[in-house]
Amino acid sequence: MGIKFVRSLEDLFEKCIEGFLNKKIAGELQPVEIAKQLFRAMEDARSISVDHIYVPNGYVVYVSKQDYDRMLPYQETICTELANYLNEQASRRGFTLVGNPLISLEPDESLLQGNVRINAEYTEPSMEMPSGGSVESELSDTRVFTKLSPAAGQQDGRMAVLQVVEGVDEGKSLEIGKRRINLGRREGNELTLTDMNTSRLHSYIIYEDNSHILHDANSLNGLYVNGQRVSRKVLRSGDEIKLGNTVIVYEVK
Repeated sequence: MGIKFVRSLEDLFEKCIEGFLNKKIAGELQPVEIAKQLFRAMEDARSISVDHIYVPNGYVVYVSKQDYDRMLPYQETICTELANYLNEQASRRGFTLVGNPLISLEPDESLLQGNVRINAEYTEPSMEMPSGGSVESELSDTRVFTKLSPAAGQQDGRMAVLQVVEGVDEGKSLEIGKRRINLGRREGNELTLTDMNTSRLHSYIIYEDNSHILHDANSLNGLYVNGQRVSRKVLRSGDEIKLGNTVIVYEVK
């Protein structure tokens, strides 16, 4: 990418975060660098079908603890601008996003200041595989594809409920079916939590083989079911899911 491209990005962020990019402290990560890495991640994860080039819409950006703490007051603005940037880049290149870009910023104490690690995934199972072939033969752990039948694409198939029984969001509930459910603090999640001990995208539930399967989305504080830490768990009626200080009961209807 040329100097003109980088400068245009800096201008974009300066409109929303006045003076933020003017602090050129050595080693500090700048949002313009995150934007460049996000674009590379989007291109690297693209999947080509007969008529479309699909790209992920979900991105978890891991940065050092120092960079995370510095950006925390501006996190919502940064993530919104980055999402707008990806939308624009996808449109320019004729890419098909499977949903609105969802970007979250998370700390990773193993990263040095100024470094970035990005996980990209298809967070909405709205894309059918091309008939007669696969989208890609090798998929990373953080990219989730779900092949939908026409019936699954037309209805949610409400079969269970998530009920918050403990924590600041006690009383909140959500009926779930065959669509993917994201849980965490991020606005736009199907189950949005205000518990500050949960990650923006803490976990998600997908429907496979007639079961709801809970996944940890690389959360900072971990995911627990019935007191046991898990990274993946086939849910059973009555299971207690713990995210941060929030406890959610899964009940089959």
